[in-house]
Amino acid sequence: MSAIDGRGLHFAQWVIMYNSLLVKIFQKFINLPKPFTLLVFLILFPFQLFSNLILGLITIIFQYDFSKRTNNEVILGREYVYDLLNIASNKGWKTLIIGGSKLGDEITQKVISKIFPNLKLITWTRDSKSLLMKDQLLPEFIGSTINNENICQIFPDLWEARNHIKKTKPDLILVCLGGASGKQEFFLHYLKEDKEIKFKLAAGVGAAVDHLGGGNQQKLAPSWMVNSGLEWFFRFLTTPSRRKRILDSIFTLWWWLTVQQFMNVSLERKTVVNILSNKINQYLLVKRRNLLPGDLGWSFVQGGIEDNESAQKAGTREIVEEVMLNSDDLKTHYRPIIGQTEPHTISFIRFILNGAKFNKSKHYLNFVQYKGLENPKNNWENQKSKWVDSKDVHSKLSIEKRSDWMIAQEYILSKK
Repeated sequence: MSAIDGRGLHFAQWVIMYNSLLVKIFQKFINLPKPFTLLVFLILFPFQLFSNLILGLITIIFQYDFSKRTNNEVILGREYVYDLLNIASNKGWKTLIIGGSKLGDEITQKVISKIFPNLKLITWTRDSKSLLMKDQLLPEFIGSTINNENICQIFPDLWEARNHIKKTKPDLILVCLGGASGKQEFFLHYLKEDKEIKFKLAAGVGAAVDHLGGGNQQKLAPSWMVNSGLEWFFRFLTTPSRRKRILDSIFTLWWWLTVQQFMNVSLERKTVVNILSNKINQYLLVKRRNLLPGDLGWSFVQGGIEDNESAQKAGTREIVEEVMLNSDDLKTHYRPIIGQTEPHTISFIRFILNGAKFNKSKHYLNFVQYKGLENPKNNWENQKSKWVDSKDVHSKLSIEKRSDWMIAQEYILSKK
């Protein structure tokens, strides 16, 4: 993990793990009526934002190490790559680097050959404007959830990379793809599961290779900037393509970790998740309009359970409201069970509208059969809705929803 990402995420992890005094004060007020809870939140939140800003700056200036508090250690990506290549050179391992452009490949090979003259190095590259390197999906896959099972279909270039690995039989594989989609990590998982692919070690290293040899493609920051925690600022000045990411890492992360601190101590909200099937064993999935960045998947029809409302009644109400199916055609055929308790992902505005009241969802799985013939419609909450064969549900669902589906499947099998 790079110095920029690693230290920032390390700091964020610590902030969320350990509640501040202001968050503890807020926790004392969460049982009050919503207007009072919201007022306390709006008073404390700006002070917590400022507090996190000051604490973050102090962390950078004094290079505080959170390892003892979080049980994690930050390792610079370029140091990690150097160590891996050094091991490969000493052991005589054939090393394959995946990713980068042809021009960058030539530069990388020259630099690495100077540092490790005995290293057996091969590369696989793609044009920097290709969909793979730009982290863009093919049109037919927009709306799909990326995982290790479909990664080579969503990014066809990776199937060629896979065949190149099979042909060249490297011992060490360094995947230098990066990107917000997570394709680098999913491809590594795919390689691990592929029984035709044999290797000793594979690692995802992003752009770390570019920093070898004094920064052959991305200039190294001056040592005083690295030591003072200002490498991110050097990247901001010298690498225009990274500016948006750096700004997001600073301001978006700063904002959301502060919001998350308050969400983590707020009340639990009861929700119902409808495992809704039809006559031919298909299940209804919906795609929300308020997707977070990177969330390309689908979910079940779900919503909150009102006071003095049963899970079955709430489930039927949500189905009627969200996809407009006739309640007379809905039949609950198993009793509801408790699903996986998970962080409740909501927008900041919705958090405010709910009176700063809830974060985690203790939800029920409600098993419903639809006997009607009408197709589902979409209300303001959903972009799309569709019936999906049971064998395809897992791959279509957002990652955080899959645990519910696994619990539901086990329960359904136990009833047969």
